[in-house]
Amino acid sequence: MNSVAVSSWTLHEAQLPVELEAGLSAERLALWQVERELWTPRTFVASSSNGEFMGAALTVGRPHTAYRKIVDVVVGEQTGQDESHVSLAVWSALINAALHDTSGEDASHPAHIAVHFEEHLKLAPLSPRHQTQLEVMGFLPAATPVPSIPSTRDGDPGQVAAWSWWRNDQPTRLAPYYGQTTEVTCGAVASLMALELLGAASFDPASLAENRATEIAFWRKATNLPACEPVALAVEIAKSGASLLSGLPRVILSTEDPVLLEEFTGDEAEIALRTDLQQESLRQAEALGIPIERRWIKVEEICEIVRGGAQVLLLIDLTELIADPTPHWVLASDVVDNCLIVSDPWVHYPNGETWVDTFALPIPLAG
Repeated sequence: MNSVAVSSWTLHEAQLPVELEAGLSAERLALWQVERELWTPRTFVASSSNGEFMGAALTVGRPHTAYRKIVDVVVGEQTGQDESHVSLAVWSALINAALHDTSGEDASHPAHIAVHFEEHLKLAPLSPRHQTQLEVMGFLPAATPVPSIPSTRDGDPGQVAAWSWWRNDQPTRLAPYYGQTTEVTCGAVASLMALELLGAASFDPASLAENRATEIAFWRKATNLPACEPVALAVEIAKSGASLLSGLPRVILSTEDPVLLEEFTGDEAEIALRTDLQQESLRQAEALGIPIERRWIKVEEICEIVRGGAQVLLLIDLTELIADPTPHWVLASDVVDNCLIVSDPWVHYPNGETWVDTFALPIPLAG
């Protein structure tokens, strides 16, 4: 081999050249067959000077965010005495191409400030040589997530680890990651991650059952059936985190009216129940002295609050991130390169997401 050339394909579906499929398991090939169009899949292909396919890498990233995830790197079988050396060179060239990729950048897909390498611990664990090479290239292993969703569970077929590369600074305030195990517990999980960053030690590093019990218990205390509304979350955070907080939580809410009632439109009894629950939350908040501001907050102010050392629970709409029109709680804990660093409890399995997509999600102010 005289040289390795790397080219990029932007595809609606990930595509692995058939010449590189030999010897791969069906589970490994499945990584390349997931529908990821919204995540803007890009396939990088390495070829020799004579046009032979030598390897390929697949990257993805949520829209309106400033990260890319390397889903998989496949290197074909090489011949000759320097097989190991050649394979590592091809593998490194593909990762380097992903780090410096600028194709497809626009308002919905800004320049990335982070690249996360997703290591599939059962399908394709890294050798010590590959781990060392990642470190040489500037990657560091991410903290082990809390056992919760399948990709975080020790021994699960879909378990993955993360290696992270940051263009400039990296987050210094990042909560231990926990993925919500139900469709309705995002508020509880975001709150628990915030308290964990303060030292709550509520999660068990080894017990999924204990962690799920903690998740459900917090949700039951704060829920508005099934959602968690802002004031109820603040009340439960104040109670659960009394020994950890330097002051009371602060609520900024853009309306005087009850919230998260849209799905009950036309059902007066259901609306009345949730209105009563929110009135009870307000009563408890007033008794505790929790400040509630009724105004719209700008993104710039959110960033300044986080820069000042606070953690911010944000109620957002998931439509732009994963095409799901759902209200959703996330946790913002740091600011890097004018991006909010968000821990998102929701992992969208159908399109190939794992906790690597959501544990340190950089969202630019425009996003």
